[in-house]
Amino acid sequence: MKTTRYSTSRQKACQPCSNAKAKCDHKAPSCGRWSAALDFSHLDLVCPINADDIRNRWLNSYIPVPGQTTKTLSTAVTAFTYRILKSYAAIAVRGHGSLPFLHPAQPLQTGPNPPLSACLSLIRICEKPLPGSEGVAAEVLQREMDKLHGQYDTYDDMTLLAAFQAYLIYILVFYFLLGREADPFLRQAMMNLQEIACSCSSQGLVCAAEQGGTRPKWESWIVAEAKRRTLFTMYLLDNMLSAKAGLPTFLGTELRGLLAPASKWLWHAGTRDEWEKSYNVYLAEWSEGGLRIDELWSLPPDLDEADVVKRHSRVDRWLQSVDEFGTMMYAVTSCTHGVRQTPEAPYSIFDKRQKALIVLIVSVAATFSGFASNIYFPALPTVARDLGISIELVNLTVTTYLVFQAIAPSLWGPVSDVKGRRIAYCGTFVVFFGACIGLAEAKTYAAVLVLRCLQSTGSASTIAIGSGAIGDITTRDERGGFMGIFQAGLLVPVAVGPVIGGALAGSLGWRSIFWFLAIYSGVFLVLLILFMPETLRSIVGNGSRTPSNPAAKYPLVVYQRTTKIKWDPNTVPSEPPARKRIDLVGPFHILVSKQAAPIIVFLAVYYAVWQMTITAMSSLFQEHYGLGETEIGLTFIANGVGSMIGTLIMGKILDMDYRRFKAQYEFQLESTRAAVDTDGDAEDDFPLEKARLHLVPVFALLQCASVIVFGWTIQYPQRVHIAVPIVTTFVTGWTAIATQSVVMTYLVDVFHDRSAAASASLNLARCLFAAGGTSFVMPMINGIGVGPACTVCVGAQLVAMLGLAVQWRLGGKWRKEAEERRRAK
Repeated sequence: MKTTRYSTSRQKACQPCSNAKAKCDHKAPSCGRWSAALDFSHLDLVCPINADDIRNRWLNSYIPVPGQTTKTLSTAVTAFTYRILKSYAAIAVRGHGSLPFLHPAQPLQTGPNPPLSACLSLIRICEKPLPGSEGVAAEVLQREMDKLHGQYDTYDDMTLLAAFQAYLIYILVFYFLLGREADPFLRQAMMNLQEIACSCSSQGLVCAAEQGGTRPKWESWIVAEAKRRTLFTMYLLDNMLSAKAGLPTFLGTELRGLLAPASKWLWHAGTRDEWEKSYNVYLAEWSEGGLRIDELWSLPPDLDEADVVKRHSRVDRWLQSVDEFGTMMYAVTSCTHGVRQTPEAPYSIFDKRQKALIVLIVSVAATFSGFASNIYFPALPTVARDLGISIELVNLTVTTYLVFQAIAPSLWGPVSDVKGRRIAYCGTFVVFFGACIGLAEAKTYAAVLVLRCLQSTGSASTIAIGSGAIGDITTRDERGGFMGIFQAGLLVPVAVGPVIGGALAGSLGWRSIFWFLAIYSGVFLVLLILFMPETLRSIVGNGSRTPSNPAAKYPLVVYQRTTKIKWDPNTVPSEPPARKRIDLVGPFHILVSKQAAPIIVFLAVYYAVWQMTITAMSSLFQEHYGLGETEIGLTFIANGVGSMIGTLIMGKILDMDYRRFKAQYEFQLESTRAAVDTDGDAEDDFPLEKARLHLVPVFALLQCASVIVFGWTIQYPQRVHIAVPIVTTFVTGWTAIATQSVVMTYLVDVFHDRSAAASASLNLARCLFAAGGTSFVMPMINGIGVGPACTVCVGAQLVAMLGLAVQWRLGGKWRKEAEERRRAK
């Protein structure tokens, strides 16, 4: 094995002198013979790329940038890169072998405070650290890294290259040998490294002579090649860290045009004469220009067959003379980008624009359930006076609405899972439209009670159907974000519904509320028929299969023609899979199944408490603070805004958490040499409960605290300003919906083939619990007071957390058993 001149071995000569069979003074850390023979004072380098893009690379994972190209690093590639980079850290610390981005003739002494020489000496403390001393060693390295970052803009070109290489070595040792994988400094260190890389690259990455097709000075070539290799190593490290953290990885398009790693004959040349001879041979063989790094990426789609053959020929020629570093780069890029092949059928042919439109449609559809419920709350006292009944009887219309809101999805959900989403949507909105007209003309309490039940039957199922549609077109990796948007649409009425209801009831009477809903639903039904495609996978597959039913055929054919996703119409199965039968008891089976019941009961209790506080708000604010209808409507804004913020934030968190857990899990599998099959047992073994539910206890406890504060502050209105209980409703809405968003996404993941039925089962439980809670919340408050009543509710919530604990501990085991039983059938 070749060793470096800073090795602790008994080597008698540095590597260049050994290769040249020349006498070596072996003066560490740099050979005097080679320092005198090479002159790095006049370098003719140019930078053919925009170096600022290197500085901003860390932003790619957080802020979308035009022109970004995402790439998927497989678990095997991530593990391979991890091991290679870890070996570099070990080589640097032990001094055995040579780092592939440090040229043998590159001087280590580059000024009065040489960064690279100091680095290679300092990291020796990390070779065999005593147990417990890793933290001290990490602090020492961190101080040196901060020092380098603070001074890099004062360095000349050679010292800047040494600082770039030294900083990279520090990070490799910090991460791989000191076990600082979770250290928050690591991300900042990568940002600092990219700043130094940007500054170093701006000084030149290519010899001017190379661009002109002539031979450059050896010294210029050494520096340019060392810079490029160090830059490539940094990109490998950045990709590996992002993949392990579950963050998206992006193609380094800013490096397009840079030369790929040079041949081993050039890199390991021991003398100037040897290098010049090798470079002359290189110029003769590569008269059309050397291989570029982007030629190792995916083949452009517009490349014809002749160009493909030429590209493969150039890569083959490059591989014949490349060293171990180049071979490693080829292994990573070929496994990541591969060669042009017949693409696999996408999970869904709907592109991002089309998915956004579908999610927008189903989100607007989901608003009807919330509008029909929340727009009615400020009008409760008015309805009681107009019909000459008590407030308790009016509250009963809320209770019956919730009862049918619980039952209806159990009918429409299975229908949508078999007959299609469009059919189910059209049926629900026809029912809702007719009920709204009837309520607007109702003259008696009995008519209001019955028509509210019918209205609930039409509106409530939009949530279950929408959840099913999102499950049809999204994978687990992106589902959390889309479910967050869907939940936000669902909760818009929570914020604005009471305001609209209060304004309409106060100015035009409570019947105008239902005329508003009739007009809104009628217009939307027309838009839904025009723009909502069928998404049910048993009918349209991934969207590529065109159903024979005209009602389901349009507008799907328009989506198929306009999608930007590449798919082959010839691969579409001629016959759809066998239709499933409508299982009306399917939601009930899910509800009582042990892999779902604990978490559903938990959520149902928390949802019920939330609805109880909302139902009581109108009467409490009117009685305790003397507010009118319009003012009462305004108090609901905080609850609605908190709900929307909660679901939007949770959508992003769900996606990031899932990718992070998935990357860590797959990396662990690969590291232990276990087979990874994302469609089989590996998916069943994936810790879905931890990935989805680990934040739920935090939100649950926050909701408990907000309910307690709400109850005891509103009990003493003369001592507490009205702003305090209103703010608590913001927290309650935020935490309640964040929890609901997590649990609904989790259930859609678990019951992915019955997503609408799973959503319906959750809806059934939470609405039944809410119906029961809202029916006795006012009698309980009138009997024991607001504060004690809220305390009782929080006690029930704390007991319900046992269901979450059971799901966390046993949910994965039960889920796997259920999947095995299903496969056995």
